[in-house]
Amino acid sequence: MTVLKDKTLVKRRSKGEQTRNQILTAAIEVLATQGIKGTTHRAIATHAQLQLSLTTYYFKDIKELVHEAFVLSSTQTVSRAGAAWLPAFDLLESYTKTQLKKVALRMELADKLSEMATNYLYSKIKHHSTELAIEQLLFTEIQISPKLRELAQIHKQALILPFIKLCSYFNDENAALDADIMLTVFTQLEYRNLVVPVDEINVDNIQKTVERLIYWILQLKR
Repeated sequence: MTVLKDKTLVKRRSKGEQTRNQILTAAIEVLATQGIKGTTHRAIATHAQLQLSLTTYYFKDIKELVHEAFVLSSTQTVSRAGAAWLPAFDLLESYTKTQLKKVALRMELADKLSEMATNYLYSKIKHHSTELAIEQLLFTEIQISPKLRELAQIHKQALILPFIKLCSYFNDENAALDADIMLTVFTQLEYRNLVVPVDEINVDNIQKTVERLIYWILQLKR
């Protein structure tokens, strides 16, 4: 009997977690299109195709639901961004510090890193526009509550870490400053292209901007 009860509890928890995640996913998508003011229990329930009573059961306070949706989206964005830079770090780790000082190698690496970064940015704009919209909303709505302001700071700190690591291979003394500039430019490229239809995104412009920036980070003349 005890084993049977345990299995029943696990099933209930599993179903409950699925419903909760379904609500949070719907909240993210509603936030991306309707903004905070348009994100209500009813709008989320309709989008998730769930009964309104379920959204209020799992999240009685709409502010709590909105905050957790921001947290989930932030976690997904940061995780994906961190994973995207791993091939670049693997490439850089294959060389010694002495080798990385050679101009010829830096030129070669600048081209490879520019290509990687351009592909990453285009993929993010094309396939993860909802997360980008949520991120932009998070940074523009930080005055609404201290919790959102704190989350925005944590989110930015997590996003900038791979950039600091990348920049430290070439200029450890100013890595944090270079990383901040790099993240700012990348973020603006992403947000600017959010409003552009996918088939009209100027990838060539993105690549040229990225190349110019990375060549500067690597202390090279184009």
